[in-house]
Amino acid sequence: MSICIIGASSSLGKELLRQSQFRDERVIATYNSTSIKDPKAELVKLDLGNSSEINNFQPHDVSHLIISQGLLLGETIGKYNEADIDHAVDINLKSTLHLLNNMIRNKSFSDSSLITFVSSIAAIRGSYDLVYSASKSALIGCAKSIAINSNPNLRANVICPGLLDQSSMFDSMSSSDHQRHTEQTPTGQLTKIEDLAEFILMLDQPIFKNLNGAVINWDGGRYL
Repeated sequence: MSICIIGASSSLGKELLRQSQFRDERVIATYNSTSIKDPKAELVKLDLGNSSEINNFQPHDVSHLIISQGLLLGETIGKYNEADIDHAVDINLKSTLHLLNNMIRNKSFSDSSLITFVSSIAAIRGSYDLVYSASKSALIGCAKSIAINSNPNLRANVICPGLLDQSSMFDSMSSSDHQRHTEQTPTGQLTKIEDLAEFILMLDQPIFKNLNGAVINWDGGRYL
């Protein structure tokens, strides 16, 4: 059996990769522009904007597929150009559809397997960046469709995190933005990236075997 992390060069992807070292399963991790290092994992350079590369990516015996890539360009609708819209949708959605189509067709999953989609709270409440919100919202439809249409041995769930402490998005914000996000969160704290990664990696454990088609908001109760 193997864990397959798509987008392992993201902030969350790197933490998933780090924690997966302590698991017994084989680990496959994809990256593109940012190189990564891991002594245990099988690292695969994969351009998610290239459908031919995705079709040539053929992992096998995957017990947990984690879709963690995401592209937030931070534009409002009306200011995007067509190329940027296409690129964002390619990375956030089309690559996932191509990947799922390829892996299911090639029977890449093990006898009992899980797909975890990492979406965003922007998929639940909307966002100033409509393209990001719309493409991340579509992952919820992917998970629910797999849950009701696939065989009983393939489950799918979605995680919708809010702002993650120490993520690349967090680092790009000002200290006043950090304070505002924290104050607007009922728990008074942001989600730690290592906690989210640990939870995602736990989802393939037997205790969660009946969790299927779920949308899990992880934002401290900020958006209900």
